[in-house]
This record gives sequence, C-alpha cells and structure tokens, in this order.
Amino acid sequence: MFETLFSKPAVLRRHRTGPLAAERAEYLGGIAAQGAALGTLVRRGRYCLCVAREVGRWPTNHHFAEAEICELANVWAARRVEERRARGPKWPAENFRSVALDFLRAIGRLDHAPAPVAGRYDKQLDDFITAQRESRWLSAATCRSGRWQVERFLVHLEQQGVALGDVAASHVDSYFQHMAQRWNRVSLYTSAKLLRSWFAHCERRDWVRRGLAAGILMPRIYRQEGLPLGPTWDEVGRMLANTVGDEPAQLRDQAILRLLSIYGWRSGEVRRLRLEDLDWRGEQVSVTRSKTSRCEVLPLEPTVGNAIARYLRHGRPKSQSRVVFLTLLAPHRPLSAGALYGVVHRHLLGRESTNKGRGPHGLRHACARHLVESGLSFKEIGDHLGHHSPESTRIYAKVDLVSLRRVAFDDLGGLA
Repeated sequence: MFETLFSKPAVLRRHRTGPLAAERAEYLGGIAAQGAALGTLVRRGRYCLCVAREVGRWPTNHHFAEAEICELANVWAARRVEERRARGPKWPAENFRSVALDFLRAIGRLDHAPAPVAGRYDKQLDDFITAQRESRWLSAATCRSGRWQVERFLVHLEQQGVALGDVAASHVDSYFQHMAQRWNRVSLYTSAKLLRSWFAHCERRDWVRRGLAAGILMPRIYRQEGLPLGPTWDEVGRMLANTVGDEPAQLRDQAILRLLSIYGWRSGEVRRLRLEDLDWRGEQVSVTRSKTSRCEVLPLEPTVGNAIARYLRHGRPKSQSRVVFLTLLAPHRPLSAGALYGVVHRHLLGRESTNKGRGPHGLRHACARHLVESGLSFKEIGDHLGHHSPESTRIYAKVDLVSLRRVAFDDLGGLA
C-alpha cells in the first residue's frame, strides 16, 4: 500500500519501518477500497504515521479515551508550530485528532467509554421516546432532539450525584440556571417543554415524585413573535443565476437550490430524495414530509427537472447509493444536514443582511413569501409547503407588507 502512495525512497522507508506499519497499511487499504482519492490517502498516510509514533510511546495494551487523543493532538500540534512546520495549532490538531480516532477505532484501541447516562436510564429513555412517537412525535428529528434534551439533563444530574428517583424541583431549577448562561429564551423554552413531557411520563411510570412536570416554568414565548427570515426573491434569482455551470459541484448545487427555493422543501426532504422518487414519464416527484412522514406526489417543475437530470447525467458520481445528492469527494455518500447547509450558505455569502436565513430554511421562507406576494391563498401556500396546520402558514401574513399597508390605511380612513 505504501508503494502506491509514496515514491521517494526515504519517505517510503519511513512509512515501512515506522511503528504499526502493518496496521497502517491495512487501514489505508480499507479507505482506498471505499473509493478515497489519492490525495486523501496520502494525507491520511502522513498523519497516520505521526499518530502511530505518538501511540508507540504507550503500552501496547493501552486503549485510548477520546480525551487522551485530544491531549495528544494538542501537544503534537504545538510542537509542529515550535518547529515552524505549521503556522498555527488549530488545523494540525484537528486533523491529527480526526485521523487518530478513525485509525485507533479501526485497530481496536479506542476506548468506547460509556456516557454517564448510558446503561443507567437507557430503558426509561427508550420507553419515553416510544410513547412519544406513538402519540405525538411523528418526525425522527423530533425524537432525536427530545432524547438529546433529556440526556443532557440526566448528565447534569449524574454530575451532581443525584439519582432520577431523588430529583426535586430545586434540581430542575439548578439545571435551567446553569443552562441560562449559554441558551437564549427560545432554547430554554424548548428544553423546558421537553422536560415537562419527560417528567409527565416518568410520573405515570412512578419513576419520580409527583408534581415535577407541573412545577417546570417555561419562559413566555409570544405566538408568531418572530419573522420568517430569508433572502428576497430577487436575491434567490441572482443566486440561481450565479450557480449555472458545467462543473459537478455547480450541477449538484443548482438542482439542490431549485428544489429548496421553488418547492420550499426542508433540508431533510431534499437529502432523502431517492432515484425512484423521480417519475420522469409522469413528470412527477415524490417527497416524504419531514414532520408528518406523509408521502406526497407533486408535479415536476420543468426547470427543477432539467437541473436534476443534468446533475444525474453529468455531475453525479458513480455510486450504488439510491440517494440522489451525494458528496463530491470519495467515499461518496448522502449529504449530511451540515453539508447541505454549507451549499446554501456558500451561495448566499454576498448578502449584506444578518447570518439568519442563510440556510436551507431561509430559502423555504423566501418561497413562502414569494407565494404570498403572488396572491395565493394561505391554504394553497400551506399545501405547497406541506404544512399540517393553517397556523404554520399564517405567520407569512406578517411579511405581506402590501396587504398590511392596505389594511392599515383602510382602518385609518385612508389617511397616509
């Protein structure tokens, strides 16, 4: 494997004779089998040798915790800066840590230390999530968010040495006082709402004392107090014009941005789009809504269909995956939520407004505002966006400034 990556005799000798040579060669071979690019393999091979040298100073039976890997990365990166082989420690440390975790996991020397909560309250958490999914939480993302919020609270209890059965209102207050130092009012409201559901479930199962759920006070959040932020429709048009091109990245981004802005799809709805969801003969596209899990069949808008077709013919890498949008670099895999956000954010960097609204949901807001300004009814807009409740669509009345001015002038007797 080393002969494929390195040609200079001195470099090749270092990799052959360095510590954990057989393990490193097998690890790099596994990455190569996944379709990794040559440059990626060379970079990982170099970092892997550095990791192996640091690991070689430890006993052969030692399993590394993640905290130890972070410490090794920081020390190694600081040494690189001192030796003037790096300008700063940030990226060397991050790259070292990433490769070290992957390599040590591959050779079985990464310590999979359980989280403080794992094993102790897993059954209770699973029971809670199952009950919520059957009654209220239709989205997998909502279930993940709810579990994360409860786990964070349970970790706090563990750090305080308090068991779940001994929780009192003072412990809940202490948790929110601690989190108020870093969370805003909306985040605190979300956490309080989820913990209310958690404690109500625990009370029904007799896991905690009665009255905890009712005792959780939530910050006041006014209904529809915020504005749906996003680019204007003119900015969306300029963005789409600037992404036209024949490069794979341009073909993929053009198709993604058109789906987000013309259909107003959520990030997960775009990322889950599969090849079988596209009915080219019937000129239709199927989408599974993120919040309701309801499958809808929509007409395939010509410009969107053409953009997707160009990407599939000339930009999409060869892959066994049935997901439409894949990463550009090997190993090719479906886009993550962060990667899709990066696609949108990168093309909206020229905007002078706030950072809010520069992600996929900002284009959903832009689509809704455009439909409102075009004179469509809120029922039609809600159907287009896949809203389950009319209340979800009503917030866009606040950005229909023309209609709001007309109402204001009528109420004022026509006074300007």
